[in-house]
Amino acid sequence: MPIILVSNDDGIEAEGLRVLEEVAGEFGEVWTVAPLEEQSASSHRISIGRDVRVYKFGPRRYAVDGSPADAVLIGIFGILPNQPHIVLSGINAGYNLSEDVFYSGTVAAAREGAMYGFRAIAFSLERSEKMMWETAREVARILIGKFIELEGFRLLSVNIPSIPFDKIRGFRWTFLGSRVYQAPVKVEGENLFRIEGKPIFRMPPGSDIHAVRNGYVSITPLGFDLTDWEVLKRFKAKVPL
Repeated sequence: MPIILVSNDDGIEAEGLRVLEEVAGEFGEVWTVAPLEEQSASSHRISIGRDVRVYKFGPRRYAVDGSPADAVLIGIFGILPNQPHIVLSGINAGYNLSEDVFYSGTVAAAREGAMYGFRAIAFSLERSEKMMWETAREVARILIGKFIELEGFRLLSVNIPSIPFDKIRGFRWTFLGSRVYQAPVKVEGENLFRIEGKPIFRMPPGSDIHAVRNGYVSITPLGFDLTDWEVLKRFKAKVPL
């Protein structure tokens, strides 16, 4: 039976983690290694140079007093009896669209597994007044079933609208849109600031934001090479050093 490593950034007690564990259990032996507490927007931080304590929460369930990336790294190389067949992260309470992939602990957990050569999927559900976990459950079941044995990818980011499953219009392969914030820093007082702001969306057809705004599940394959090859090529030729 394939070993499936499950993690998240919302913490070991998160509802979305329970949903993902249950669905993943239909496809293999689930080992959960997740942060002890919520680590939203923790990005790809790892705990270098300090001891990280691990707590056992039940059979094949562990909580790590560290980041999502810590959890996956410790899970793969310190806890699992064998290498995972696939790494799953989520299901996050809130979208991880466009530039969110740089901040997201959910995506970072999956990326950490992918960096070591394991296929990985990050799942995120739109945050709403009534979270549609059953929709997320059905979407995760469909996609894990499709990708559990499929080779040829490293990291997928899946975003799910929080609407009834029968209202989901389908699945779309997408690229990252753009969502930055207008006036992202608010002055609250002397030496006191708050990071927030009105989101500004750029969502051309084919983007992840465009897909979810139109009732589709967005599936975005993510890469690892951040090199700006166009600038590198141009500057190597025109700016000799």
